[in-house]
Amino acid sequence: MNLRTRLRAIGLVGAAVLGLGLITAAAAPAGASSTTPECSTAELSAKLLPGSPGAGQRYATVVLTNAGGRTCSVTGYGGLALLGAPGQGVPTDLRRVSSPAPHTVTLAPGASARSLLHWAAIPAADENGAACEPTATGVVVTPPDQTSALLRSWSFGPVCQHGLIQQNAYVAGSAAF
Repeated sequence: MNLRTRLRAIGLVGAAVLGLGLITAAAAPAGASSTTPECSTAELSAKLLPGSPGAGQRYATVVLTNAGGRTCSVTGYGGLALLGAPGQGVPTDLRRVSSPAPHTVTLAPGASARSLLHWAAIPAADENGAACEPTATGVVVTPPDQTSALLRSWSFGPVCQHGLIQQNAYVAGSAAF
């Protein structure tokens, strides 16, 4: 068997092992618990709290609260999309911030997790006009690892830089950052 054939065979065996799930490609997040189930969207309520604005920068905090009757958990990042006139989307480019690293937050009934949002209020060089993107009136908040979302109002003005919003992973707490 020549070197090329050996390498091909090793690659095929490796792919088969990964395909069978015999080796995991990534470890579970630190603090992950197999005994605490994920919070479903139906178990959570959401609210957005204003942050302190600074020179061209805007901040808000997304707070997810366990409104269910059992302890559950959230891990990592959620989803978010801005909405304008009834049912119309507003450009949203949600990007994850790597620090703090994602970890599992266990939520007893009534407990909360929060995530910091950051965006610019100054237009990009190629955005026409002073208004940046259309100003959103609503926001769709999708909890981590869920496919259904919660609709809330958006009262934080326009999001510039083509709708770029940076989001931190969820951490324990309910106060604004």
